[in-house]
Amino acid sequence: MKNITKYLLVAFFAFSFVSAQAGELSITGSAKASYSITSSDSSAGAIEAGKALGVSNEFTLGAAGETDFGTWAYALDYDNAAAFDDAKLTLTTSMGTFGVFISEGGLETANAASQSVMSRPSDTSFAEGMVDNFNLGGSNTVQYHSPAGLLPLGTVLKIAYAPSNSSATQGTYSSALNDYKATGTANTGSFVPASTQALQTSQMGTTATHYNISLQPVEGLTVGADYVDFNGVSGATAQKPESGAYYAKYSFGPATVGYSKSYVAFALAPGATDYFESSENTKYSIAFNVNENLSVSYEHEESNPDLQTAATATYTMESTGIQAAYTVGGMTLAIAMNDHENALYTNNRDVKDTVFSVAMAF
Repeated sequence: MKNITKYLLVAFFAFSFVSAQAGELSITGSAKASYSITSSDSSAGAIEAGKALGVSNEFTLGAAGETDFGTWAYALDYDNAAAFDDAKLTLTTSMGTFGVFISEGGLETANAASQSVMSRPSDTSFAEGMVDNFNLGGSNTVQYHSPAGLLPLGTVLKIAYAPSNSSATQGTYSSALNDYKATGTANTGSFVPASTQALQTSQMGTTATHYNISLQPVEGLTVGADYVDFNGVSGATAQKPESGAYYAKYSFGPATVGYSKSYVAFALAPGATDYFESSENTKYSIAFNVNENLSVSYEHEESNPDLQTAATATYTMESTGIQAAYTVGGMTLAIAMNDHENALYTNNRDVKDTVFSVAMAF
């Protein structure tokens, strides 16, 4: 594995020294306004949240050009938090794509099959707390993607390597990390304390590697999988963190269906506790294009946690959403009606949220 990552680094930087032509600058992005309503009359804590209005945006500054070997591209995102939060520089050649990704370029597939026309039920206005898989999209990585058409069945292989992945160096994004003068800091290989496994992120350990594969065995069908492996996680002697998922989506006529299964194991220190040990998630969805402007969707997500001991009962969290979106020109009007059962993995904590949105793309 170490030799592979060394070859990737050497190959990318070798290509970086070839002659390149000046590229064209582009600005793309979207702005979205929302109105949300959240309520619950469940026995495990009633919620009658105030109605909320919000506006968010994300702009991408991009540039691209030609080199002796292929096409280079650069992109920098600016979000509504007034921060340049991620960036990437890639070189696409006949041998594939090489790139450096700063807080960008996630390869996780647990949600790759989602067909919700606004957003997944567990990714709307209510923070239901569903645990998902690890994803190096929040880390700084060097990546390689195999070229389309090289392998049979439309197979594409991707690998991302984080050379310094500790939360001590990358837990919070800062502009210093988005600078060619960026320097490393002491890497302790630490992870989130044992009492909060469900809040662990991918920023832990000294290094991490993310593998991804996708293929199209028949027309309309896409299948794929991913796996994240961590190294040098200090103190995780009871259990090493890892996660993986597989998915399939199939389009036929105006409809597309999707299904995914994912697993995550959390970093654990020794000791008999009732902290999260692992989680198994199942998600399925369907979307239907009523006409060229109107689409509707249904998605169901469920998460089954497992604790270190059997002393505490566990409860399956479920989120279900019915959504519709109407697009005309660059404007999309959408509504999502979502139900969450056992939110925050708490028995009978059931919540409903409804979100109306208007999005402008440019």
